[in-house]
Amino acid sequence: MQKIHNICLSLLFIISSALTSKAQIEIVIVGSSHNNTNSKQNFQVVIDRLKNFKPNMVFGEYIPAAHYAKLDDDNWAKKGFKKKLDYVNKLNPEPVKNTSNFINKSQKALASFPYYHKTRMNLAVAYAKNWDRGNFDYQVYVLENYMKQNFGKEEKAAYDKMFGSTDSLKKLGVIRPGSEYNKIYFPLIYQLGQNQIYNMDCQTYDKPWGIAWGKTDSLIKILSAKAKADTLSAEAKTVKAIEKASSYADGEEQKFMADEYAGMNSLKYAELDEVWNFYGGRKFYGYAGFPTETVKEMIAQWTLRNEGMCNNILEQAKAKNAKRIVVGVGASHRKIMEEILAKNSNVKIINYNDLK
Repeated sequence: MQKIHNICLSLLFIISSALTSKAQIEIVIVGSSHNNTNSKQNFQVVIDRLKNFKPNMVFGEYIPAAHYAKLDDDNWAKKGFKKKLDYVNKLNPEPVKNTSNFINKSQKALASFPYYHKTRMNLAVAYAKNWDRGNFDYQVYVLENYMKQNFGKEEKAAYDKMFGSTDSLKKLGVIRPGSEYNKIYFPLIYQLGQNQIYNMDCQTYDKPWGIAWGKTDSLIKILSAKAKADTLSAEAKTVKAIEKASSYADGEEQKFMADEYAGMNSLKYAELDEVWNFYGGRKFYGYAGFPTETVKEMIAQWTLRNEGMCNNILEQAKAKNAKRIVVGVGASHRKIMEEILAKNSNVKIINYNDLK
């Protein structure tokens, strides 16, 4: 009887594990460069790998529209988008009525026929006025790269009136040719036949992060000055150790440059990235002259931001009942976000380098 009981428990465990595995959301966090202007990367190869994963949702490092109202007016991201919004409002002063309904209706119309150019133009304006930078940028990208060449005379005139010139949009930062969005995530969404990017950034902790960063930077300058004044001092040894830890070993950088996105999503890059971004990082806690406490403050605020980003992803994924998700983020976020999300039993993390 005990043997049968044990067999039943084992079967229940196997079934439960299978059900849990089946219910998991598969998430690929893609560490990316914010500036790919001079990159030799074949971006279609990156797009194809992500496309073969068949994601239901693609997230970008944009702030969710509703979150802007919670940020102080002097927040850098809010100020940056306000300039774009002011530009749009100047050219399109009429308010959008029932914005959410209008966006939903426009999305349905474009799902049935993506070449309703004026509908897409109005949708882009509605997104901007709704503080949805990600989808404003995406719709302008689609108009510029896939639709503009097919505009009729009236559509071209309407576009110029509503958005101004391409050069103006570039100067404003709406069009960013070298960004990861123009190179990878916007074409990925378009090639998937989707019409929306999901926003997941978190800027709640930007001020305390900035304060911790400022303190650390000041103390690092003191450390560097002491090391320069006495090259045999303990501080000089700390500086040399940090410099060594921040460099590739022989041949590693050449391998990284051969496939930049594979490199940015590797364990080695994550190790280097912590040294670069945190003046040495956790491995130098306690070293002579190293500002351990302020680096701890930086990492604490950085962790809170990334936890906020992960929460934004999971909340939206649950609402959409998504099964597979691609998240495009700056490469510094990749490892910590993987670690945070992996703690959730409903999530299965897949590294970009493991995609076919």
